[in-house]
Amino acid sequence: MAKLQQSVSLYTWGCSLFAAVGSLLYGIDSGIISTTISQPAFLEHFAPFTPSIKGAVVSIFSAGALFGVLFAGWAADYWGRKRTIQFAALFALIAGVIQAVSVNVGMLIAGRIIGGFAVGIMNMTIPIYNSEIAPPAKRGMIAGLHAQFVGIGFAVANWIGFGCSYSTNSFQWRFPLAVQCLPALIVLIGTFWLPYSPRWLLEKERDEEAYAVLKRLHGNIGADESFFRAEFAQMRDQIRFENSIKSTFTDLFTKPSNRRRLILAVLVQVFTQLSGINVINYYQTDLYKGLGITGHRVTLLASIYGMVGPLANVVCLWFVDSWGRKKTLWITGIIMAVDISLVMAMTASFSKTSNEVGKGFAIAFIFCFSIIYSLGYNSIHYIYVPEIMTMAIRARGSSIAVCSNVLVNIIFNQVSPIAFAHVGWKYYSLFLCTNLLGAVVVFLMFPETKGKSLEEISAIFGDEVILPDLATMREKDMEVEVGEEEHVEHQEMEGEGRK
Repeated sequence: MAKLQQSVSLYTWGCSLFAAVGSLLYGIDSGIISTTISQPAFLEHFAPFTPSIKGAVVSIFSAGALFGVLFAGWAADYWGRKRTIQFAALFALIAGVIQAVSVNVGMLIAGRIIGGFAVGIMNMTIPIYNSEIAPPAKRGMIAGLHAQFVGIGFAVANWIGFGCSYSTNSFQWRFPLAVQCLPALIVLIGTFWLPYSPRWLLEKERDEEAYAVLKRLHGNIGADESFFRAEFAQMRDQIRFENSIKSTFTDLFTKPSNRRRLILAVLVQVFTQLSGINVINYYQTDLYKGLGITGHRVTLLASIYGMVGPLANVVCLWFVDSWGRKKTLWITGIIMAVDISLVMAMTASFSKTSNEVGKGFAIAFIFCFSIIYSLGYNSIHYIYVPEIMTMAIRARGSSIAVCSNVLVNIIFNQVSPIAFAHVGWKYYSLFLCTNLLGAVVVFLMFPETKGKSLEEISAIFGDEVILPDLATMREKDMEVEVGEEEHVEHQEMEGEGRK
């Protein structure tokens, strides 16, 4: 089927941008800990704050996210995408309050695990929601808003941490943790006005509601309504066809096409973490201190670092629907491997010297790593997973894939402080290898999906696809229009006869 839509309506933009406020919350929640754990008032309040405790505070958030993702795999299908996001916002609000008023490490960890649970739900559900309300030709841009707002949230968190570093009391760390409550409250209230996903409505056989939602999302783009009708017909018929097969959870593993989808989804999520991006994100303040940076300059660098990713991600969103997914991923993997090798070399050569120029280059390459990652992997792994899944397995398949991401993240969050303490710069060599491996695997195994509807992508995996005939639909539209014109003329003739 031809591309059904070439632009995005203001209503679709509004819905997708507001849903992405939940992504902003994820960015703030995950990023705020990076500067918080380096604040003197925080370290004094929770002393002794050993590397093991630090790893636990950071990684427990990911453990909560793991449970959130698993829960979302069920809730997104049963409650719908919209209600699941609302539920997550409520838990995020509770988590922010607990963290902000923490009196000991146990209470802080409890708040972190609840917060992780909430953003785990959002991290899986929001990309699905945005991919399902987006027109095919711009799905990459719309679904990629999740990563964009995660990056913005991370940057906001870093700047809040930098500003609060000038305080001398508990405000230095309590206020940044309390900031999480604001986006949570906005999402909790505002999502009542968001529409349900039209594909989820069709899944529940609420066809009239789905038609009305899709009409409002896409039906007013362009003059030829047959394209909108074709989009709705294909969605409805494909979902009906998939439902008639009676898909079960085991079909994810036993059906060859689904198994291939799941393998690709898991791989792209795992390689995202194996890039090393979150190791740098979470422990960048330690990296700067290892290079001899001290005082407010540590949080200032973290704040500037947080801005370069979102700026680069804007470029990715603008071109992702023309560049494609596959090419961008494998090229990014190679360039990240080159960059991390330069970080490793600069750190090894200059970390224990007084060479400020060399240290500056090490920091510059750390910044470049975030830019490269954001140009490639950052948005695409959120785009690619939901779009290769059929409606019948989208929530469950995405849940398993994101769980793989979270599990790897938990491992790195726990072991990275210990690894840096024992092997230092040599730890970077792991990510040099994993980025190269990821590039090779993507090049050899991943299919391209750009520009295709979610239903058409099924054909790539060998599934039967229901494709409506656009020419026939245009003929039907013309018949309707001619019939309406004849009806009007007939009424006019009758009126003149009565006169």
